[in-house]
Amino acid sequence: MIPDPPDLIILFTRYPQPGQCKTRLIPALGTNGAASLHREMTERILARLRALAVLHPHRLEIHYEGGSPAQMVSWLGDCHQYRQQAEGDIGCRMRAAISSHQGQMQRLLLIGSDCPDISAELLRAAFAALGSQDLVLGPAFDGGYYLIGVHNESSPLVCETLFQEIPWSTDNVFAITKARAEQHQLRCHTLMKLHDIDTPDDLRHFHYYPDPQ
Repeated sequence: MIPDPPDLIILFTRYPQPGQCKTRLIPALGTNGAASLHREMTERILARLRALAVLHPHRLEIHYEGGSPAQMVSWLGDCHQYRQQAEGDIGCRMRAAISSHQGQMQRLLLIGSDCPDISAELLRAAFAALGSQDLVLGPAFDGGYYLIGVHNESSPLVCETLFQEIPWSTDNVFAITKARAEQHQLRCHTLMKLHDIDTPDDLRHFHYYPDPQ
């Protein structure tokens, strides 16, 4: 009997090179401070994923920008699978990441490292929702989304329809994505709204919540 393919999480992040990450936070934190915060947030979400593995076994891939494979291993260890992100805007990169796993997974969640409030329980709920829904979205307070989830059957339609002609980095990314999903009759489950940490004004949210596992 051939086992079912595993559930998968793809984590988008960037090597924490000062001056090359969290650039909108540099006026408040400086180049080293912004890089340190990015490093902390990535390591924080990886701790959540380790907690999730106890509750919901899954495979993890880290898709990165900047740095080299050796630098990523030096930073986060050699127990992870690493891939460089594709070229293009965030839509092109998400589409490439998801489409590369079509037919190789049951359910897939793609998250970034910018949302410190993502918990193991929230991720487990996202996987559970994909048992009956085509799509899961985690809306952010800035109008974007911090998570997108698909299952194997819905991933081709999601990749064809939800990543092109989206006004990325605007406050209506989530709304447009949700409307387009409904237009194409994709059943969509919406998670709780959370804060991304992208601008100096967002920093007040970073240590507001306790550290749920």
